[in-house]
Amino acid sequence: MRKQNQLVEFSGFLRAAVQARHELKESNLMDAHSNILRALHHWGNLALIEEGAVPEATVWKQIKRYNPGIYKLYEELTISPETLEQRVKLVLLGCEFSIGSKLKTCCELIIDVLGSREEAWGLSELSNHPILSGLEIDLSLLLQKLVTRDYINEVAVVLAGENADRIELKYRPATRALSELHS
Repeated sequence: MRKQNQLVEFSGFLRAAVQARHELKESNLMDAHSNILRALHHWGNLALIEEGAVPEATVWKQIKRYNPGIYKLYEELTISPETLEQRVKLVLLGCEFSIGSKLKTCCELIIDVLGSREEAWGLSELSNHPILSGLEIDLSLLLQKLVTRDYINEVAVVLAGENADRIELKYRPATRALSELHS
């Protein structure tokens, strides 16, 4: 259950940070600010779950106690005298570093499912797996990030039968990821 909660919060964290980066590039500063604030909230919840705490309604008070670094970024975003763009960029930098360092551990469930059989998994198969179904996650974004960091491999599979002219992308764990997770 804890790993599922971590995966859900990490997915929200990643999605909000990606959206904030996009909005920043489009010069939509208020939307970038809104998304980066949402990313910080997910990151804070994730930090609390990692500490074994249950996120409460007054999450910032909790975060201040459990992870002062995230709280400091929250303060930088909300009360710093810097321009809005500078504040968003600063917090986004911290988020992106954290995403990179937490990706493998927060996505262990996905990597474990991918390693549970020899053949590669399609997106719909993964979405319907009992461990992952029902979770509010952006599975395609998580898979994309895992592929980018070489924790999983993406393979193109030619479909047989009446769909012979179609190719489906499937996923399997990279050998390195499985050995690192289980060592």
